[in-house]
Amino acid sequence: MKIAELISAVKPVAPLSPEKARVRSMQQSIARQKAALAAERERQHDAKHAEKMSKLRSLL
Repeated sequence: MKIAELISAVKPVAPLSPEKARVRSMQQSIARQKAALAAERERQHDAKHAEKMSKLRSLL
């Protein structure tokens, strides 16, 4: 493809209105918080299992 074809294929994005920008920001914040919560739950889960494994190893 030629550069001119690539440039014409990319459509410009209009700037968001302040209301839409705020909603989008909130949605992105929610997504980040969900990911952080999932990571923390997984970390706690792994820590719990690591503690169980160390207790089992000490018994042997």
